[in-house]
Amino acid sequence: MERFLKEGNLYLSMEEKIFSSILTVSVRIAEKSRVDLLRELSKGILKGISKMEKGVFIITGVRGSGKTTILAMLYEKEKNALFINAEMILRYGVSLLDFLHYAYAKGYKTFLIDEIHVLPDWEKDVKIFFDETREKIVVSGSSAIALRVKGSELSRRATFYETKPLSFREYLIFRTGRRLPEISIGDITNTKKRKELEKLIVPYLNYFSSYSQFDALPAAFFEKNKDVYINIVERTIRYDLASLREIDAHYVDSVFRAVKVIATSSPGELSYSGLASSLGIGLKLTREIINSLAQTGILYKVPPHGKGKRAVRKEEKILMPLSFRSALCGHYGVTPPKGSLREDFFVQHTGSCSYLKTGIKRRTPDFVVDNYIFEVGGPSKGYEQIKHMEKAFLVKEAIPLGKKEIPLYLFGLLY
Repeated sequence: MERFLKEGNLYLSMEEKIFSSILTVSVRIAEKSRVDLLRELSKGILKGISKMEKGVFIITGVRGSGKTTILAMLYEKEKNALFINAEMILRYGVSLLDFLHYAYAKGYKTFLIDEIHVLPDWEKDVKIFFDETREKIVVSGSSAIALRVKGSELSRRATFYETKPLSFREYLIFRTGRRLPEISIGDITNTKKRKELEKLIVPYLNYFSSYSQFDALPAAFFEKNKDVYINIVERTIRYDLASLREIDAHYVDSVFRAVKVIATSSPGELSYSGLASSLGIGLKLTREIINSLAQTGILYKVPPHGKGKRAVRKEEKILMPLSFRSALCGHYGVTPPKGSLREDFFVQHTGSCSYLKTGIKRRTPDFVVDNYIFEVGGPSKGYEQIKHMEKAFLVKEAIPLGKKEIPLYLFGLLY
């Protein structure tokens, strides 16, 4: 790096006009992404990055979940900061490393790079640049696993953060100004505590429908645009998947059809073999499509409960982030399956859960979280599947009265 500092023109072959053009468009994006009120999750990420003077920080998450907003707020807060939209780097055919060197020579010290997953081998450029300068580099991208896999090249240097759709609790803060407590699974399963929480949440249940159907993603809520979900799916399939593998028209068509089948399927209807048959493609390609969509964040893969060979032989349960299913079904002109919507809500809020596979000639409850068993269902759901089980609860889309019944809404307070 000393040679670079002495020979100031070593990396300055880039045209100033190109640099200025990329910078102008990128800054415009940053300015549009700033908000007056920041969600708590974003505040935590912002605080964690801001307190560090140097390092590499990687922010992942589904499109529309607030990554660009975090970078925009950092751009406003940090001294000598440069905000770059990586899609502009790609459009102008510029080397990321050359661009960073050029900016560094101009005095920039903090480098904020949005949508970095669109750039091939970005991790190599970031590694080289950080090793040379030891400055602060923050990158974001919509492919969590792709960023983690490529980010492994930076494993000793990088800190990872992940954004998620709004929780019901966060949504109520923005919608009503009321800040309900953030709770734990232990609070939900404690009868006395649960009754107290039920009283707190009852006045806000009239907001549940608009939240779960339309407003779970920050971009949709703040922009008041219901088309956000369809646009995200389109961009994810046509552009983001290209960062994971080579794609062609047949592959893109198969992915779009897979999304339709998944969005319109009820719980228990969906299997990898059934999906492959519906799409007219092989099981291997079907698995690859599911894995790729899960990597971009527009699908959730819930692993089967258990260890060893028994778990390996079972398929993951496929669900979606909240509001995506409702938006897609509206786009297709069909009614979204209520059972799937409930499970989407449950899985999004519990995070690291697993599911119990239904056995032959017997039914089992749905999910396991922290060694508790939860059966998710509608208001009329009965106790048959859990009546002989300890640490098992019935989760209903209602305010229930039974000792082992939990209202689905309470899981919306988990983050």
